[in-house]
Amino acid sequence: MRRIVRSARSSPVIAVAAACVVVASLYYARDVLIPLALAVLLAFLLNPLASLLEKWRLGRVAPVFLAVLLAMGVVGLLGWVLETQFVNMANKLPDLREEIQRKITDLRGLSGKFGEATRNVEKTVREAAGTSSTQPATAPSALVVTPTPQPPLSHPGAPALPQVSPQNPLPVRNYPESLLPADNVTSILMQALRPLATAGLVIVFAIFMLLKREDLRDRVIRLVGHGRVNFSTQAVNDAAARISRYLLTQLCINAAYGLAVALGLWIIGATLGAGEGGFPNVLLWALLCGVLRFVPYVGPVIGAAFPLAIAFGSFHSNSIFLVALMMFIVLEIFVSQFIEPLLYRSSTGISALAILVSAVFWTAVWGPVGLLLSMPLTVLLVVMGKYVPQLKFLDILLGDEPVLEPPERIYQRLLALDQEEAVELAQEYAKERSVEGLYEDVLIPVLAMSTHDSNRGKVDGRRRRFIHKSLRVIVEELGEKQELPPGPPPEEPPQAQAPSDGKPGEHPPEPSGKAPQPPAVRFEVPAGCTVNVLVLPAGEEADEIAGLMLAQLLEGRGYSAAVASASSLVGEALAMVEQPQAHVVCVSAMPPGSVARARYLCKRLHEKHADLRIIVGLWAFRGKLVPTNSRLALAAPGQLVVNLREAQEHIDQLAQPFMVVGKAAGDRPAGPPS
Repeated sequence: MRRIVRSARSSPVIAVAAACVVVASLYYARDVLIPLALAVLLAFLLNPLASLLEKWRLGRVAPVFLAVLLAMGVVGLLGWVLETQFVNMANKLPDLREEIQRKITDLRGLSGKFGEATRNVEKTVREAAGTSSTQPATAPSALVVTPTPQPPLSHPGAPALPQVSPQNPLPVRNYPESLLPADNVTSILMQALRPLATAGLVIVFAIFMLLKREDLRDRVIRLVGHGRVNFSTQAVNDAAARISRYLLTQLCINAAYGLAVALGLWIIGATLGAGEGGFPNVLLWALLCGVLRFVPYVGPVIGAAFPLAIAFGSFHSNSIFLVALMMFIVLEIFVSQFIEPLLYRSSTGISALAILVSAVFWTAVWGPVGLLLSMPLTVLLVVMGKYVPQLKFLDILLGDEPVLEPPERIYQRLLALDQEEAVELAQEYAKERSVEGLYEDVLIPVLAMSTHDSNRGKVDGRRRRFIHKSLRVIVEELGEKQELPPGPPPEEPPQAQAPSDGKPGEHPPEPSGKAPQPPAVRFEVPAGCTVNVLVLPAGEEADEIAGLMLAQLLEGRGYSAAVASASSLVGEALAMVEQPQAHVVCVSAMPPGSVARARYLCKRLHEKHADLRIIVGLWAFRGKLVPTNSRLALAAPGQLVVNLREAQEHIDQLAQPFMVVGKAAGDRPAGPPS
């Protein structure tokens, strides 16, 4: 009896349950995981310094402790500067009380005037509505209100006390006993020692990670790799490189940001506030803004709030506050919109939306520390999704690389009937690569996908017509606006090469989205020489669009190319061969539906023009060439091509006799050789 083996893939319910368990574990184990995550972050930050010190032949222990002590010294120095500046600023706050009260009074006056104007408008509207309403015929009868007798008071203004009786006793509230002084001291010490204990735990973890970093790396590779050492090593190295680049980049950006804040506040104080002693505690605000920028999103806002508050209260004029506000806005826009996207995009590989979502998630799980660690933790998740197949969805959701290839992106826009965005994507690709690369690697695959889906009934006629119309617009616009660069002219007249034998596997590989490799020799039609190339579609509009691409590429290299209409009859197509005389004919066909029509067209061409040079372009064809070449009844195996690059090469070979005749005849048009 055959045994039925169930798939090992987990169901969506199990996946959701596992995700809930992981999130719950992160939340409830945060007291242990937060110090460990901070230690990993500190180890990544100090690893380059420790490795540099090890090159001085100091062993392993001394460089690690020197790096940690240096980091602690830098943090301590910054803390001392911040504490000194903070105490200095706090001592000046009582002197600012009158100025702050005056400005608050002015603001209240402005708000009071606005409120009074608003009340006047409301009163006018009510009066207008009241006068327009219908008044009753008779006035309502007056109500007689009998005052309730009040109990006599002992003296005027005394509060009325309830009558106390066994049935109405006074309420009694029990208050807890105040904490003893010893309890207050203990609670204060516990609150102060808790962050110190966490910091000490982070330092200890970081020291041991730096001392055993190779051993830890090997264990991670053994745990994750499952025997694939190369695969695991790439994942670990990628994660370490991304996190190190991110930390170094963020450190440089925040340091430059702090210097810019210090310079800007000093200039504002020296110019606008010179009569009042300049901007106070510039170094404090620069350090504060630089340090708080390590906290995503909210850090810059909090850092800018303190100097803006001092600018509001320290100076008599509001111009300094407004100029400082504009400085912070311009500086933040420049850094966040230009500098950070340029540097972080290449260092982290995380999209902007993923950064925002990760910040919200880790803040909800681990609080402010999670906000600080959100970027490095998300980098680890992206790397895991890149190298672990089961976590591929993380790379798709959080990564910044396009998840669709250029042909799929344009085809999706066309399926959504979005012609403008499809045209923009095509033009961007043409600028980055080339028009020939766009046609070869993007638009031809789009035509192939459209034809394949149409034959299977997945695309209706309306969308298919829209796709063909949009692709025609793209090709025509590129032909009008962008000049195709001709290939390098040969130094000597090239000799005709023997056609390919057509063995399987000799055609170029399928498009992969990369820039096409130019051929070794790209022929150019000599000046004054006319070589006529006629492109005959097999019968579909997709065949005509592919033929337009080929004709446009040939015209850019000096050929005289013409494309027949897909709706032309076979007799009309045969007549076009003679008016004017076509030197080379290319039958354009998009498989699989056009193969039979291409075979019939080739048969009629051979019957009427036996000496005509013909090639057949089966664009994006993935089958075997030899059986297909036999079905088309071609005279030579090399007459069948599968891409635009190969078609141009074969046309160059077939047109060489006409080029030589035209060059020998001077300016006279070249005709068929005798």
